[in-house]
Amino acid sequence: MPDLIVWLFFLLALAMLAGVVRYLFFWQARTVPFYPENRPLFLAHRGAPHQAPENTLPAFQVAFDAGVDGIELDVMQTVDGELIVKHDHDLERVTEGVGYVWETPYDKIVKLNAAHRWEGAFPPTPIPRLEEVLAILPEDMLINIEMKTRRGKNPGLEKRVVELVRRYRLVQRTIISSFDPFSLIRVRRLEPDIAIGLIWWIHSPWILRKLVFASSLHPDLLHPHAEVVTPDMVVKAHRRGMKVNVWTINNRPMIEYLQSIGVDGIFTDFPELASMEKLRSR
Repeated sequence: MPDLIVWLFFLLALAMLAGVVRYLFFWQARTVPFYPENRPLFLAHRGAPHQAPENTLPAFQVAFDAGVDGIELDVMQTVDGELIVKHDHDLERVTEGVGYVWETPYDKIVKLNAAHRWEGAFPPTPIPRLEEVLAILPEDMLINIEMKTRRGKNPGLEKRVVELVRRYRLVQRTIISSFDPFSLIRVRRLEPDIAIGLIWWIHSPWILRKLVFASSLHPDLLHPHAEVVTPDMVVKAHRRGMKVNVWTINNRPMIEYLQSIGVDGIFTDFPELASMEKLRSR
């Protein structure tokens, strides 16, 4: 009997090990249907930040008019749980406000001017709510929502974002991305049909920059910074079926290089580059 128990434990451990190996090394990302066949996907990074205040409705409208495939924006929540479109947790960089978003109610944030640093070159512009952007998103356009998390400062962020995406019936046209793997895990549990993308750059922790770690998340997409993307990374990602979107690319030579190594998507601050590339690919 003791020998039988030992064998049972051995077989159980072996099965668990086989399961872990299969989970990490023998999996394929889901097919993401919205990629063009003969050119990269173009996503307008924070709209058109060189033509209008970043992450605002005017900036997104410029991107829509330029003919990009989609827009990228950043989302965080106020102290009272309102989802706003903003990159920095502090209020000082783009507005006349002070303090942090997580400690400020929405009724104060909505009064701030997101064009404050434009020094009168652009009319006063409010920080938009995520819902306002989703409401004007064209029917043929994608949206990449980057979750701007801060440990302990954004309870329920993922749930609120997912609920809003569902309400606007955008599950099939949304990518949710983050540097925070735990945020992506929560999104995947809440809504398995939303595509998730893991972001990394040169300052990300070493382990987060390894594809074996990405495999533990089973993301649909990888979003490396231009400084860290390599041909080998693209090849290895494609073996798992993952698409690779690189940020932030603002010139044609770099676009051409990334195309040559098989990159699938490009984030750019200049949405007019998308129109140029679309014309060239015809």
